[in-house]
Amino acid sequence: MRTPLCHICIKSGILCPRCQELVDSGEYDELDIDVMKTLLELEEEAFQELKDMNYHKSYLVENLLVIQLSGKSLSPYRLTKIAKQVAEKLKDKYNVKVRIIEKTGELRKMASQLLSPARILGVNTLWFPDGSFESIIRVSKLDERLLPARKEVIEEVLSRILNATVKVRFE
Repeated sequence: MRTPLCHICIKSGILCPRCQELVDSGEYDELDIDVMKTLLELEEEAFQELKDMNYHKSYLVENLLVIQLSGKSLSPYRLTKIAKQVAEKLKDKYNVKVRIIEKTGELRKMASQLLSPARILGVNTLWFPDGSFESIIRVSKLDERLLPARKEVIEEVLSRILNATVKVRFE
């Protein structure tokens, strides 16, 4: 697995000056280091497919851990299968719900991976007169019970990933 921090730094827990600078700047934190270490261990043990993946960032909000990965060599079906298996292993370790999503610039794609199996009806952008905007993800009211976490938790995770305001609306 390709990680933004050195493998030696991740495994030892002692950071080199470059890795320490990334942590000090706030780009990565202790959660990221711990998740990267766990993913590297899983890669060595059972999940060789992880070696072709790139780690980007982890977000922990209440009882939901979202991990952003990317990789071009795997088919979407295979990526989903691996993500589910790895998420189960991480769920046991962290005792929270785990979602692994692909890093992409498409809000709809990331939201559908995060909210699965709930269906997304649409994604709208609401522009304000001052030039700011807010993205609204419309979800079927019938699928509200299928969400992996509370609405507010999902909104916070997506807002942190995109650095923009994201709201979830049930219709």
